Amino acid sequence: MSKNVREEEFEHIELFGKPALFSNHRIDRDTVPEGFYLYDLRGSDNDPGRPITMENRVAVNHAGAVLTAEPVKFQKEKDYRRISGKINFLGEQLSLAQFCEKHDLTLSPDPRKYILRPATENEVGLFYSASSEKDAQLATVGHLRQDFGSGDEFHSTWWPHNEDAFNTVDFKTEFDAVVNELRKYGPLKRLSEMSSFCYAHGGALNEESFGYITESERYRYAVRCTPMRGNYNCYIYSYDKHQQELNMKAAEKPIIGTVSFASGETLAYTDHDIFVQVIKNELPYKGTSGFQYEVLTDDPVVRKAVDDVLYDMFGEDNPRPLEDYGLTEQGRKALRDAENPNLPHKYDWFVVENFGCEGEVRHDFESLTGAIDKFNGLASEEKRLCITKDDVSTIYLAIAHAGEIQLEDGWQDNPRFATDPTIEEAAQRLQLSIAGLEPSGPTMTLGGM
Repeated sequence: MSKNVREEEFEHIELFGKPALFSNHRIDRDTVPEGFYLYDLRGSDNDPGRPITMENRVAVNHAGAVLTAEPVKFQKEKDYRRISGKINFLGEQLSLAQFCEKHDLTLSPDPRKYILRPATENEVGLFYSASSEKDAQLATVGHLRQDFGSGDEFHSTWWPHNEDAFNTVDFKTEFDAVVNELRKYGPLKRLSEMSSFCYAHGGALNEESFGYITESERYRYAVRCTPMRGNYNCYIYSYDKHQQELNMKAAEKPIIGTVSFASGETLAYTDHDIFVQVIKNELPYKGTSGFQYEVLTDDPVVRKAVDDVLYDMFGEDNPRPLEDYGLTEQGRKALRDAENPNLPHKYDWFVVENFGCEGEVRHDFESLTGAIDKFNGLASEEKRLCITKDDVSTIYLAIAHAGEIQLEDGWQDNPRFATDPTIEEAAQRLQLSIAGLEPSGPTMTLGGM
């Protein structure tokens, strides 16, 4: 089991009178930085653990490895050098970085960009496939499944997630770099290297598998290793951290409604348009799917839009105007502005024919005069003469019920109308007109801005 030279704890030694590092383990030669030299020690057949010679590579009777800052000269015309008691153990353990600092040596930067660390308990879920909803929340790009075949092969299959929405060119470039680096320096080199890596780094997820995390500025990778022949040996799950942040910000928005199904699945929504569209799509199949919805917001726009869907399903128009659903902060400001006599105001006059009956029709006018003429000229026994102020508040001024006409004085208790001179004048004109004392005509227009 070979070790990464930058992660190994060595014993500080003096070899042939010069400082060096010793390890009982085999060292991965691909991890030896420029400017350093790695040699293997061979033991005798009688005592394999006692170093006898130093060689470039030792397969049988391997007695340790030595790292030096200068090349060691071998005996003339031979590919080894006898130790002959030339190793002195100095009684301390050092990493390569500490050795360099102690002896004022230059250590080249670690060529690894994606260094693996053992996963925490909170990260265990990142190593396995999740539901589509969880995938969307985590912004899962996809996962790679890999096995070593007979031990040194490399077979892999890519599985997209989130309908491959996050599998961009930039991601593919980086993911290739991650896999290539793990094949050169990490556990994906071969099955034996994976076993060695997991043994040295821990990170057990269960009795068979180990989990490691590495990440870049944009992406997070969860590497699940199973160093057992006959199994899929590795799964690499990839996550878009930027998209995760966007999802978290979206999640901070209040939930406006939920939908549920007979299966027990429940979904929450923060987006008005999506929530309403889901209701529109699923409501016709309520009988078979067990679909139900609940509106959790006081936003009148959302509540009315949901009711519009329900009425539309039965081929009807929602009779309730937006103001019947309550007000947003913007709506409350509009009402306050409507009470302010120092602001300009807009007035819309209209008459409702056959009010609340079959054949109900609304007639709009630019002036009170036109509204009075229409109201008096209708034969309908159920009619209303109304005014809307600033598009936010509506009152009745005259009502005909069962053929009897009466003036409505509720406006006097409404703060948006009580002190409005336009409304006071309109009430006076209506009293005269309905009594037949004021002729109608196009000469007077009230309430223009």
